[in-house]
Parts: sequence; structure tokens; C-alpha cells
Amino acid sequence: MVKLSTPRPVKAVITYPSRALDTVYQNTTGRPKLCIVSVYCSRANVATAKAIVNIYVDDVTPPTDWVGDAGLVMMSSVPEIIEANVVFMVPNNFYYKLASDVAGAGSSVGVTAWTEVEL
Repeated sequence: MVKLSTPRPVKAVITYPSRALDTVYQNTTGRPKLCIVSVYCSRANVATAKAIVNIYVDDVTPPTDWVGDAGLVMMSSVPEIIEANVVFMVPNNFYYKLASDVAGAGSSVGVTAWTEVEL
């Protein structure tokens, strides 16, 4: 029989920090962190318009490892707006950021809610 080390207790700590797009943050909690972010993307009806939020997580700053995105790109001449939730993990001591990628006059992205859970 293999003796396992004592498991650490579950410590789900939920916070609602004030965070901004295009800003680098670091997880210094000593535990992995689950981030749940609600973003809105509004794409204008001009050629090459886009409204995207990219997620980056890395062990160096600025983080460059792309882990996902949410957004809209020009597929028709109709302006569109969506709100989406993006969920991603951040290991301890890693850096993370949500970066805006917007083109076309009138396109925009933003954060409507940001929740972090220490696991």
C-alpha cells in the first residue's frame, strides 16, 4: 500500500476584484485560481470590424500564451453585440490578462463582471 501525503483542505475563496482589460495581474495566492469573467463585445458595421477579448496566461510577464477568446468579427453589415463568459485557470505565481482586440469605428469591448476562485 502506498501512503499518500495528507491532502490539503479545500479552500474555495471567492472574490470579486476590480479588474481592467489590457492590464497584467499575477496570482500570488499560493493556490490555483479559477477566473470567470463576463465580457461584452460590440462590433460596428464597417469593413474589417472586430471586437474580441483574448486571454493570456504565462509564467512570465507580460503573458503571451494565448488560452482563449470571445468576440465578434465582421461577417455581415449588421452591427452586433454579445455578452459572453470566459473561464480560465491561473496557476500560482503565473501572470494573466485579458487583452482587447478592436477594429472599426464604433467597435468596443469591456468587462461587466470578474470573479476569481482560489482552489
